Amino acid sequence: MIKYLKTFRHISLALATLMVLGACNKDFPNLLQNFNEAKDSPESRDKVLLVIVDGLSGPAMQDIAPTNIDLMTRNGLVTYGSLADPTTEFEVTNQSVTASLLTGVNSAKNKVVGTDLSPIDLNKYPTIFTKLKQNATSRKSSLFTSDAKYGTTLGKDAEVKVESNDVAVVTAANTALANTESDLNVIHLTEVDKAGKSSAYTAEDTKYVAAVNVMDKQVQSLWATIKKRTSFNTENWVVIVTSAQGGVSTDPVTDFTPYGDSKRDTYTLFYSPKFARKIVPRPNSKDIPFVANATRYTYASNNQVIGKLADASKFNMGTGSDWTMTLFLKYNVANSNYYYPIFFAKRVEGFTGAGWNFFLEGNYWGFNSSIAGQAFGPGINDGEWHALTAVIKRSGTQDSVYVYTDGTNATVSGKSSQVGANGNNLDNTSPLTLGYNPGNGNTDCNISICNVQVYNRAFSAEEVKRFGGITHIDETYPFWNNLQGYWPGYDDVNTTVLTEKTEKGAGNFKLTGPVAWTSFNELVPFFQPPIEESFYRLVPNAVDIPFMIYQWLGVSVESSWNLDGKSWTPNYTQIRK
Repeated sequence: MIKYLKTFRHISLALATLMVLGACNKDFPNLLQNFNEAKDSPESRDKVLLVIVDGLSGPAMQDIAPTNIDLMTRNGLVTYGSLADPTTEFEVTNQSVTASLLTGVNSAKNKVVGTDLSPIDLNKYPTIFTKLKQNATSRKSSLFTSDAKYGTTLGKDAEVKVESNDVAVVTAANTALANTESDLNVIHLTEVDKAGKSSAYTAEDTKYVAAVNVMDKQVQSLWATIKKRTSFNTENWVVIVTSAQGGVSTDPVTDFTPYGDSKRDTYTLFYSPKFARKIVPRPNSKDIPFVANATRYTYASNNQVIGKLADASKFNMGTGSDWTMTLFLKYNVANSNYYYPIFFAKRVEGFTGAGWNFFLEGNYWGFNSSIAGQAFGPGINDGEWHALTAVIKRSGTQDSVYVYTDGTNATVSGKSSQVGANGNNLDNTSPLTLGYNPGNGNTDCNISICNVQVYNRAFSAEEVKRFGGITHIDETYPFWNNLQGYWPGYDDVNTTVLTEKTEKGAGNFKLTGPVAWTSFNELVPFFQPPIEESFYRLVPNAVDIPFMIYQWLGVSVESSWNLDGKSWTPNYTQIRK
């Protein structure tokens, strides 16, 4: 079984999209009809058991495959990669996700963005307990937790039991479930998170695995109690097991989307004996292609493609200011070696005089300036796109020049990607230039360049790693105020101009020579192309849980509630017509 489930980890985005098309909401009344048809009789009473587990990692659950819950997945809609929150605007916590699980709206609306529940806006966005009491006849709710604040803040309009720990919580819940009249029963468990905090949130950690297995047995005991109810044969139960916050990972981050945040990487199971298995795989954000246009720069004698700004005073960098320059570059002919063609510069000529330039040396690239020795990146002649960044840092105790390639400080043997800088003046009378530079004798160079950026601040190594691969920048970008020149070029295809997008006065690049353009649709691991919001709804989100509960209990969701969630349709083994 473990091997079978693990195969879904690397399912392609296309398959994920196909499966979710089947999982996503159709018309709401049709879903209610499906749920009602799954009842054993029209008189069946709908019931929900919701188990919220703090710190339950989706990937760890897939690897651990705890016995009882694993068996339940045979009759459930399950995902090992649900999302606690579909944005990166807030750091998720157990409290913020639980607030979303019980209100049906994300943190931006319910106002819980940390560990403090008190800011929650229950006037605009009441809990599901309140909505069931207000909008459904005789619908009762119960909440079992070991956190008194959960009871006082979230438990209004529910019968609340606060116990000392998970064992006591489950004992109290089992006692109540034997004969409770509550239609929604919420169990909040914390020991899995405590184990993760004390050690690690992984399937390799014995403490965490033990805690997950205890939780697994607790869920099994709750379901066993439900099945022993004297009224069970006239009831229609769904069991939902889901994470609050996911696990905390110490692994290096390479995916800066919500899917790459381990705290947002959660587990969700919708279980009923009437369901058939449906697994919703998490899509891979690295499968989003970089789709754009770029200028081709060729260096043939007396026929070079060159881009220049009209005002040569722009981007004179003086003696004490900090700067960061980034662009995307691709060798149009893979495995070519070009010696010393300059492709981005503010310098009168070649490698001499005040100023600086980016250049190629064989299969790798470097940065030369009048304030430091040369700094080098690694080989980039593989015919793929690369993000090249140079940072001039002259504030602080040590003036330095740094270069980064695809967010790393990698270089070639015998070279360095960081060099000390002196106090020389970088100002000159040459305009900022793309492509061929006088004094450059290489006539073979054939490269494409796009997404040119110049900032009046020195990015840290972590900032280059985090933001250096972003392909489209706008006013929401955190360093927009520092961005003094931005020429993506994507929309300038088949023109002789690179339009400056910040409108801060840098001006456009005028292209001369045999200007040609290339259009592409490529997967680039380091790049972060824009992703539609719908991409993050390809798996269940925390805010979807209330929708499932409302549907199961026959409560119509009104548009005036302004909820963020959507519906999911499980596969059925029993449908009564």
